[in-house]
Amino acid sequence: MEDERVVVEPTADESLSLSDSLVAELQRRILGGQIAVGSWLRHEAIAEEFGVSRTPVREALRVLQAQGIVTIVRNRGALVEGLSGRDIRELGEVRAELEGLSASLAAENMTDDLLSVVTTAWDAFESELDAGGADRTALETAWRDANRRFHTAVLTGCGNRQLVITITEVSRRLPTNSSFAIYARSSRLLRENLEQHHDIARAIESHDSHAARAAMSLHIRSTAEHLARWVEDKDRT
Repeated sequence: MEDERVVVEPTADESLSLSDSLVAELQRRILGGQIAVGSWLRHEAIAEEFGVSRTPVREALRVLQAQGIVTIVRNRGALVEGLSGRDIRELGEVRAELEGLSASLAAENMTDDLLSVVTTAWDAFESELDAGGADRTALETAWRDANRRFHTAVLTGCGNRQLVITITEVSRRLPTNSSFAIYARSSRLLRENLEQHHDIARAIESHDSHAARAAMSLHIRSTAEHLARWVEDKDRT
C-alpha cells in the first residue's frame, strides 16, 4: 500500500457508497501496478490509510473477491489476483457494446445542458497537455475530471435508465478512470485518447447516432486493449 494517507468519502454525483469508493480506488491501484499481483491487502492497513472503519473495507474486499480480483484468506487478508489480459478484453467487449448503445441514444436524446458538458469536458485537460503536461499530478487530475464528466454526461444523456444501471454495474469491474497510467506513458497516447473523445462529442453534437456508437465502441475497445497489453507486459517482467 502507498504511504500517503488518503481519506475516501462517498461521491454523490457518482452515486458511490463508501465501500464502492474503496473498491474503485483499490481497482485503480491494482490495474495501475501500485498494488502488485501476489501481494496481500490487510484490513487494518487499508482502514488506517483511508481513514475508515473496517466495515466498508470488508465490504470492498468481498466485492473485489466476487469480481475475481482478490481471494480472501481467513486471518491473513486478501491475496491480490488481478485481472488477466483476457478478462480485460472480454470486459472491454461488453462495455464497448453497451456504451456504444448509450452514445447512440445520447445523440438522439441528449439535452442542451448535457451536450455542453460533453463538448467542453476536455478543455482544461487539453490546455494542460498543450502547455507541456510537466506537472503529472495536475495532468492526471485534469484527465480524471474530464473523463468522469464526459462519460457521466453521455450515460445520463442516453435517457435509458436500465442501460445506465447495467453499464454502472459492468464498469465496477473495469472502471472508466483506471487507464491514465497507460496513456501517460507518452503524449501520443494521451493525444489519441483525447481525439477519441472529441470524435464521440462531434458525433453526438451532430445527432449522428451511428457515428456516435462507432466512435464510443472504438474508444472502449482501444482502451481495453491498451490496458490488457499493459497487464500482460507486467506479468512477463
